[in-house]
Amino acid sequence: MNGQSVSAPGTEASVRAPERVRPERVMVKGRDCWWTVLVIDPVAGPIVRLLVGVAWVTPNLVTAAATVVAFGAAAAYAVGALIAGALLFQASFLLDCVDGKLAQARGLDSRYGGYIDALGDAARFVPCTGALIFHLATSEHPSAASVAALALFPTVHYAVLTTQRAWPSAPKDQPLAVAATPIAFLRAARHRLSKPATTVDTEALAFTVGPIAGFPLEALVAAAAVDCLRLLMSATARLRIVLRGLDADRPERPPQDAAAPHD
Repeated sequence: MNGQSVSAPGTEASVRAPERVRPERVMVKGRDCWWTVLVIDPVAGPIVRLLVGVAWVTPNLVTAAATVVAFGAAAAYAVGALIAGALLFQASFLLDCVDGKLAQARGLDSRYGGYIDALGDAARFVPCTGALIFHLATSEHPSAASVAALALFPTVHYAVLTTQRAWPSAPKDQPLAVAATPIAFLRAARHRLSKPATTVDTEALAFTVGPIAGFPLEALVAAAAVDCLRLLMSATARLRIVLRGLDADRPERPPQDAAAPHD
């Protein structure tokens, strides 16, 4: 009738693939890092909404693009193009945030998703750290103390990440559905902000804010100091929990009989 096909309810999916509908809302973490919530997600959400309907843009393709852009950032850092490197670093991080949201918007799930995400993080952090430190070490003729300070940031950063992942997982916040517009993400930000100075925040300071502001060495040192402070505070608080747990697990000693009086 009028050229339109008619099908019984529930059988249309077997005739043709359903059209991808752009979601009005995008699922995000209930709590996330300040830099992610305030800077990245307001851009990532609308991008996900646009890409859901583009079938050939798969989450794996976005992950691969994030890796390529990360190596571009490392190359820019190495030759001293610090502003270009800073922007490419954040472009890679943006794509890294898009791929998971895109997979979730399409209802895709993979048991290896967490590993692929961690591998993408490593592909960004390792070459960019090496390239930025290489540039600073060869262009500013630093002293031995400055070289030690440069090495401190990736070392402490690694310690923060490993100790965080080794701690027994706390219950995760429920994900939130946020309208896929920058304004909606910014309005929801105050409900999603985690504790400040996370590893994502210090990476933003070291790889983006410092190079763009013209203080890359100082930013690396500041990021290392923030990571050190966070590591000390976290270790102190968690060691108290561990010690209380050890006391609770310690078996109680049976009461000793009173010594019999001597005649």
